[in-house]
Order: sequence, then C-alpha cells, then structure tokens
Amino acid sequence: MQATQKGAIQEVNDRIMISDEVQVALSSKAPVVALETAVLTHGLPFPDNLETMRKMDGAVRKYGAVPAVVAIRQGQIVVGLEAREWESLLEGAEKCSIRDLGAIVARGQNGGTTVAATAYLAQRAGIRVFATGGIGGVHRGWETSLDVSADLYVLSRCAMTVVCSGAKSILDIPKTLEMLESLGIPVIGYQTDHMPGFYVADTGLNISTRLENVRDVAMMERTMRQLDLSQALLVVQPGPRSVDGAVVEALIAEALKEARAQFVSGKDATPFLLGYLNQRAGAQLKAANIALLEQNASLAAQIAGAFSAV
Repeated sequence: MQATQKGAIQEVNDRIMISDEVQVALSSKAPVVALETAVLTHGLPFPDNLETMRKMDGAVRKYGAVPAVVAIRQGQIVVGLEAREWESLLEGAEKCSIRDLGAIVARGQNGGTTVAATAYLAQRAGIRVFATGGIGGVHRGWETSLDVSADLYVLSRCAMTVVCSGAKSILDIPKTLEMLESLGIPVIGYQTDHMPGFYVADTGLNISTRLENVRDVAMMERTMRQLDLSQALLVVQPGPRSVDGAVVEALIAEALKEARAQFVSGKDATPFLLGYLNQRAGAQLKAANIALLEQNASLAAQIAGAFSAV
C-alpha cells in the first residue's frame, strides 16, 4: 500500500506507521536494521534497558545503517520509534508476541515486541535484517507442557536475516536446534562451528554451516530468495562476555523450581525466569546480555550494508 505523509511518520496502513528516517532509508535502499523492544520493556531493568537500547542504536549507526525500533505505542504500531519515545513506552507495556498484536492494538496499549512480532512487522515494512539477543524456542519440559515459542514458527515464514546469540539459555537448546531443522530454518554460525546459548558462548552443539564474513552471509540470503525460500536466515554468534555453563545451569534449575512453585507459565515464564536469574547473578548475567545485544546489532548493520554489494 502506498505510504502517505503524516508529520514525522509515514503511514503504511491505518495500523502500521514507519518513521521518516526509516522510510527514506528503505526508499533509497540504504541499510536498515530492525530492533525489538521486549528487551526494553521486559528484558532488562531500568535504567539498563534504556542504556542498552542506546548502545544498540549507536552500534547500528556506527556501521552506516538506520535502526528501526519496532513497538506498539498507545495502540499504534511504529517501525522506527525515536529515542525520545523509548521511556514513555515503559508505561504499562505488555509483552507482545504475534498472537498479542491484535489485542494490544485494539485496546490502545503500549507493547514491547518480541522476536516473533518484530520479525513479522519488520518484514511487512520491507526490512531485511533484524538484530536481537536470543530467540525463543523449545522450553524445557516441553514433552508435557507443549511450550514452544512462536518465534520459531514466525521465523519459518519471514524472509529476512536474523542475527542473534542462539536461543535463550533457559530453553532446551538441543530440541530447539532440532525444531529449527524441522521448520527448514538454516542456522549459520558466524565465525563459529557451535551453537551459542545466549549467556553461554558455546553449547558444544554443532552447526552445519559456518561463514566467515558478512558478504558470504548476504550472498546466502540472496540465494535463498532467488530460490523462493521463505524462511529466515538465522545467523548466530557467541556473545563477547560468556558465563560459565555450569553456573548458568545451576541458576536455571533454581529458577524453574521457583516458577513451578509460583505457578508461572506461558508468556510470563520467560520474563520470570530471566528476572530470577538477574536477581541471583545480576551483574554477571546482565553484563553478558548487554554485550551480546550490542555486538549483534553491530553485525546486523554490517550484514545490511553488505546487501548492497552483492
């Protein structure tokens, strides 16, 4: 649908608005990187969340790309939320996955978009690259709970490149890798042969494809689209401040026990578990989280820039 001018924002339709900066970049085929906002509203405590968003924004701009922060502000989907608006988003924000989009928009609420919602909305806006921390996946105990993140299903039908540090440590990462394979989502190790596990740089799980530079990533994504493959290309890299895996596993066992005791499940599980981990080993885990988010934003910007060269 033709975009129409509306102040500092351009309108894709009556529900999705694209900022002028992002729209100009897309129109001129300049590199753009989508950024989620669940990390802002639910992933990190205040004021670390705002500082981390500033670091991700700066990392994208450092490599000549335009950051497109995706969020729902008072029921309006925005692709390109400005920095001056980030803090206001925190007021009563809901964690918004793809199933929640309709309800949060209809109710006029604020929403921090997860990987699933961000990928969907970014693709609708014409953005090819998205940076996040860790994707959702198959939860531990999935055999009885059937708890599998919508992230995986959305990535199976979003034709874009997603840069992350693997799946969140609280998940069943071997089963998540199997699910990614079943859904036909290629997992590319950027300068690594092993799947990272968010806080943990190396889970010991092998990845079938390794690429050494951003041009090769762009070439692979381009080839996928020439073949009409609609899955995302998942690019994983280890975070720069890895935490010992044994320490993380012990903390996760505690967190899961506490979640069961408090009957926490569904969409509340991930923020609860991450919040518990931060309370128990906050400084170390928070530092690792922030470092990998900034690093992934940097790599995504470089990949977005490489698209114009292939």
